[in-house]
Amino acid sequence: MIFRISSALVLWHVLASAAGAQLRDAKVSQPTRLDWEFAAQGFGRDPAGDLPADYDSKRQKYQLYVPFTYTTTQNWPLIAFISPEPRPVGWASFEQICVNEGIFFCCPYNAHNKTPAGQRIRIVLDMVDDVRRKYRIDPNQTYIGGFSGGGRIACSVGFSLPEVFAGVLPVCGTNPLKSLPYLRHRIVDRVSVAFVTGAGDFNRKENEEWMAPYLKELGIRTNLWVVPGMGHNIPHAGVMGEVVNWLAADLKRRQEDARSQPQLNLKFDEGLRGDAQADRLLAAARRDVEDKERVWKGVALLQAITKRWPDSQAAGSAGELMQKIKSDEQLVKALDDLRLADDSEAFSAQARELERAGNIPKAIEVWDVLAHNHRDAPIAEKARSEVQRLQNLEVPARVEPRRRK
Repeated sequence: MIFRISSALVLWHVLASAAGAQLRDAKVSQPTRLDWEFAAQGFGRDPAGDLPADYDSKRQKYQLYVPFTYTTTQNWPLIAFISPEPRPVGWASFEQICVNEGIFFCCPYNAHNKTPAGQRIRIVLDMVDDVRRKYRIDPNQTYIGGFSGGGRIACSVGFSLPEVFAGVLPVCGTNPLKSLPYLRHRIVDRVSVAFVTGAGDFNRKENEEWMAPYLKELGIRTNLWVVPGMGHNIPHAGVMGEVVNWLAADLKRRQEDARSQPQLNLKFDEGLRGDAQADRLLAAARRDVEDKERVWKGVALLQAITKRWPDSQAAGSAGELMQKIKSDEQLVKALDDLRLADDSEAFSAQARELERAGNIPKAIEVWDVLAHNHRDAPIAEKARSEVQRLQNLEVPARVEPRRRK
């Protein structure tokens, strides 16, 4: 079949292709409203200590593409990409899909592998929130990615802030989930993760044998691209277009989640942190604990509030509600069963994938924790048998997969 393309459409595509000239440098106008300190936790130090004394958000600069067809009458998708180098990277691989589909693109300067983790994440979130302030960006279509060490940071940020990022796109580098169960629940509910690696990439194994199977086993919408003939690099536009289209295909599910769980999502120009975010999570938890289908997710939210914002008024209210729940013996029994099922799934999946990746000592540690936490349940016997089996394996210990910049 032959399609005849109108001259107007050809002209539009010519103009849209020329829109690459719209890729420009932009400066941050205000400090981020997003919880960068929480996203930076887990790197072994106080995130605020990574910021130079003279750090100024308004001095931060980033590369920005604004779609040729942008209007303020609709919400727009955004790809935030993180470079391992001082200069931005990635636009050559994303230009085609961004121009054709009308997707914003941004990448910061000086958020590279040698930048302290806290400062690096602050720069990234200063940039992301600046774009969100200036343009009508859709949280249900906001994707964070990066190359190599930038991919690791993208995972740390995206897995910490599922209310901001609907998709995570690490290229040749990845980092693990945070330990709070409510974050895992939210990632299962609304986030898609696209792992991209090269057939000859030295980080291929951690993507292919560890993180991608692990997230998939947890029920997270996950896909893996192993690019033939590529080493440690960013794929060409054809591959990245396919990846972005796969992320975008999950939009309907995310929109439904935003409608059904408004307290756990952001509107296009919202930015929450601290007490304001704790209050929103508390409202969601109160609703969930009254729903037998979501009661364990509600309890996980209450636990998260007390751990993440221990000095907040919301934490006090969360503690009071937990005490009320504990006074209901029937509900406590139901919650014990739900927690057991959730822990069994999460810990077992983690241990299996650590073993698959060759990290036997860490797999043993995870099985041990599961056996200890549920020592009176049948899963404890299963966990202890797995510990025994792994201890009998004569496999050299590997360094634990860890968060890296």
